Amino acid sequence: MFGTVILDAYRKDEKYEIANALEDLCSPNDHYGWASAGIYCFWDYYAEAILYMGLASDLCIRFKQHNGILSAENGSKQVEIANYFTKNERLGFTVFVQSSLSQPLTYRNKLQYKDFAEQTNSPINDHFSDVGINDIKRVEGILLESYRRKYGYFPPWNKMNGSLDGQKKVMENNINIVKSFCDPDGYYRNPIMSRSTLRELSSNPTYERYENYLHIVRMYILIFGMEFSEALEFANKHDGYKCYEDIKQSDYFKKSLII
Repeated sequence: MFGTVILDAYRKDEKYEIANALEDLCSPNDHYGWASAGIYCFWDYYAEAILYMGLASDLCIRFKQHNGILSAENGSKQVEIANYFTKNERLGFTVFVQSSLSQPLTYRNKLQYKDFAEQTNSPINDHFSDVGINDIKRVEGILLESYRRKYGYFPPWNKMNGSLDGQKKVMENNINIVKSFCDPDGYYRNPIMSRSTLRELSSNPTYERYENYLHIVRMYILIFGMEFSEALEFANKHDGYKCYEDIKQSDYFKKSLII
């Protein structure tokens, strides 16, 4: 269940900060924040142009593999990223995240739930849904095909297209999601974009709470085609914690996204 777009940009020596923020916000081992499975994007910070879009069942692990923190057998963009940093100081990085309700089974949470599955005498897979994984495959296909249709080619670090199922479901406005991945000023126009960076959300629990609430609003936009104001009003009617009132009082909607 997408979707919030969260941007950041990092220097070579800041890669551990991004990895730690991803682990905090998108861990497969808890139920707060967002699911570990999602879409990610590397983009040229200076040209504001997409370099690569991919999917991951564990965003933190995949980021570490691409940045040489962990080894990867195949598909790593270590070489491309290393070459980029020889000429540029900062690299853009964006995640398109799902609700924690879409958390799939991964090797990192498998042991955590193994004992519970044994106690309930049921297969561990019964406690997870494949929806989260299926959704990222479909959405990656949609976004890559949207990019190809708009520009006539794939992002330079992408070697192949996404799922056929996703390619068949492309709609004209999907390109707006793609554009938001590398547009730091786009939050004025696109309500699915977070007003805080990955590292801001990780270091500020209040901002994280606000964006978790707004994720629900964005789900209504993407699933039901609602306008932002309509989706916000609908979410507010079912908000027992009055989070929207806190957002208004704090002027969070006036906050600038500084990448």
